[in-house]
Amino acid sequence: NSRIALITGGTKGIGYEVAHHLAQKGIEVLIASRDEIKGEQVAEQLASENLSVTYIQIDVTNQATIDLAVTEVANAYGRLDILINNSTLYLKEPRPSDLPSEMIRQNFEVNFFGAIAVTNAFLPLLRQSSSARIVNISSALGSLDFHKKNRDSHFHCAYSASKASLDMFTLQLARDLEGTKIKVNGCTSDLATIELYYDHDHGHGMDAAIRSIVHLATLADDAPTGKIFSLNFGEHK
Repeated sequence: NSRIALITGGTKGIGYEVAHHLAQKGIEVLIASRDEIKGEQVAEQLASENLSVTYIQIDVTNQATIDLAVTEVANAYGRLDILINNSTLYLKEPRPSDLPSEMIRQNFEVNFFGAIAVTNAFLPLLRQSSSARIVNISSALGSLDFHKKNRDSHFHCAYSASKASLDMFTLQLARDLEGTKIKVNGCTSDLATIELYYDHDHGHGMDAAIRSIVHLATLADDAPTGKIFSLNFGEHK
C-alpha cells in the first residue's frame, strides 16, 4: 500500500539523497540509472538501513531500457505514484561561438529528450495512481531572467537551453493533464546550479534542493501544478 516513486539518476548526488529521504517517509523507491553495478550497490546500501529501495535499469537515451522498465514496474506494482526526472548532463562548455553541435545534442538527449521519453512512457502507470506527481529537475540556468540579471564568467549555452526546454515541457504537460490526478511541477535545484551559485562552501544549497524536490514529490492534492519553483519556492521565469 505504500507509494511507489521512481528517480532517474538516483545513484548519486541529489538523486541519491532524495531517494534516501523519500524512503525514510515510507515510500517504496526505485532508483534508476544506466550503471547496473553501481545501481545494485546503492540499492543494497539503502536497503541495509531497512529502507524499501530497489534498483531498476534505465538509460534515458535508450528507449528499449525505458520500455523494459515500464514493463517491470507494471508487473510489480501496476502503477507509479511519483516520477522524478533527475538525470542531468552538465559539461564544461566553450563560448557559444565555439560550441560544437555534438555538445548541444548531448545536453538535449539527456536533459530534454530523455525526460520526455521517460515521462511519456510511464504516463499510463501514473494515470493508475490515485494521486500522481511528476517532478522535473530544472535549473536556474534555464531562466532567461536569471541570465539577464547575472553575468558570470561561465558559458553554458547548451545546458541552459536544454533546461529551458525542459521547463516548457513541464508547463505544457501540466496544462495537458489538467483535470487529472497528476500534478506536474519543476524545481531549479540541480547540482550543477548549486555548485555554481548556491552556498557550495557549506552545502546549504544541496540541503535546500533535497527539501524542495521531496516537497514537490509529496504535494497535497490541493497544491498547484504547472509551476517551476526555485530553491525558496519562488517561481522562476
